Formats: sequence, C-alpha cells, structure tokens
Amino acid sequence: MATTTTARTVRVQAQPITAENFAPYGRLVTVERGGLSLREGHFTARLMTVERVPQRLNRINRHLDHTQLFIPLGGAPFAVFVAPPDEPVDGFDPSKIAAFTTNGQTAVIFHVGTWHIEPRSLEGDTCQLVNVQSNVSPQSTELIAIEDELGVTVELAV
Repeated sequence: MATTTTARTVRVQAQPITAENFAPYGRLVTVERGGLSLREGHFTARLMTVERVPQRLNRINRHLDHTQLFIPLGGAPFAVFVAPPDEPVDGFDPSKIAAFTTNGQTAVIFHVGTWHIEPRSLEGDTCQLVNVQSNVSPQSTELIAIEDELGVTVELAV
C-alpha cells in the first residue's frame, strides 16, 4: 500500500483486498459463519446506494460500540477506506488511511472502532450494498472533518 505525504496532502493508493491485508481493520465474510458484536440496541439492515469513489476524502468516522457489515448486491465492485481502530481522534494521522478494492463478491465487516467512510462504487456512478449496523450508532460515533479540522487534503487513487 503506497501512501505518500507532502506538505498538507496525503495520497492514498488502493490495493486489492485480501483477508490478510484487511485484518487490522476488519474481516472478509466467507462461507464460514462469522459473528457481529454490539454493546446495546439492535442491528438494523438497510439497502444503500453509494456513489463513485471521490477524488478526495473529506471526512472519516468510527463506531465505538459495534461492528459494521457491508454486503454488495449485483456483483458491483466497490472500494473501502479505513484507518486503524487504535488511531486516536485527537492527533488523528491521515497518513494511516488505507484503501482497498473488492471484486463485488466480497462482503466486509469493520472491527469496532475502525475509522471509515461508506464504501464507494468502482465501476458505475453508483452501486447498491446492504449496510448492517447498530440502531444507536449516532451516540457512539466519532467524526473527523479531515480538511476542515486537520487542514489536510487526502487524495484517493483506485
């Protein structure tokens, strides 16, 4: 994964997702059963339409109380953008952001606390995913407006 930093710009180069390279951020859903975790409330599922990968990443968030699952529909490849769960909100380092591309057949689960944005479409202007997350996530979500709060531009290359 190539991440370069110059002055106030971080460039993040996406790489194909594997179980090994995604392990610090979450896990891939396979034919084996895998659990989700939740501290309170209950899981909800919703169909979401996500847009094409932007040129820049302006924000990033994390949920401190639950894992989150994204399941692709229709075989559309998508990208995920993440940073490690142990990266603090105060002093967040944008150079820790990683990007992964999927083949449209891979569902992903983010660990509790993994920084992320919603996945983004790789091929079309939009794609559809099922998003499974807590119904109380706003109370346990931290958000960073990267450009406004940190003064850093994060450019994405997929």
